[in-house]
Amino acid sequence: MDTKSLMNEMGGAFAVTWLVFGATVWNDPADMLAGTSVVGLGLASVGGMFAMGIAWMAFNGAHILPPVTWMNIMTSDMSDQDMWMNNGLKLVMQVVGAALAIVVMAEVLEWDMVTYAQAYPTGQGDWEFDAMSVAGLLVAGAILGHINSKVDNDWAMPVAVMAMAGLINFESAADMASMIMNDTGDALAVALPWLLDGAFVGAGAFMAGWIDDNL
Repeated sequence: MDTKSLMNEMGGAFAVTWLVFGATVWNDPADMLAGTSVVGLGLASVGGMFAMGIAWMAFNGAHILPPVTWMNIMTSDMSDQDMWMNNGLKLVMQVVGAALAIVVMAEVLEWDMVTYAQAYPTGQGDWEFDAMSVAGLLVAGAILGHINSKVDNDWAMPVAVMAMAGLINFESAADMASMIMNDTGDALAVALPWLLDGAFVGAGAFMAGWIDDNL
């Protein structure tokens, strides 16, 4: 993979984390009872959908979202070592791009962001296997993979991602970045969903392709 591809991946993750995912901020840092607000378009919004589509066009070749990378992994030649290396680097650069966006929001723009420790004062619960959740990810991945492979339109995937924002955690790279930067003890609780949820979505995309090829 060349440097430009890596920079595209990092740049796309940076832009989407900042403009779409945004951050949760305190309405009044001196009075936590005043509550919080989310600054960002939101992936489930029409604005977020347009921003996602433009990001994919601007950062050509970038996956930006970890589940999209996992769909690419699971529908490629699994014995190809270069494929694993290239996509592994994409996953890493997504976390790096998200981390840079968090730095910009917290340090440059000086947003009064809710910290990881404030959001999870006792840490996150351990990841647990749930058959229904996994089934939901497989089905969502199958639909998303079919759209990605069959619909030749630049706006098909942004619309599909918007529709499935409540079913798939597309923000797992930003979760990883936040966890790493805050030096918490929740590594497994955050890393396992980042890896396994994406792998289940990718497996669903693989199943959709296999069914389409054999029926």
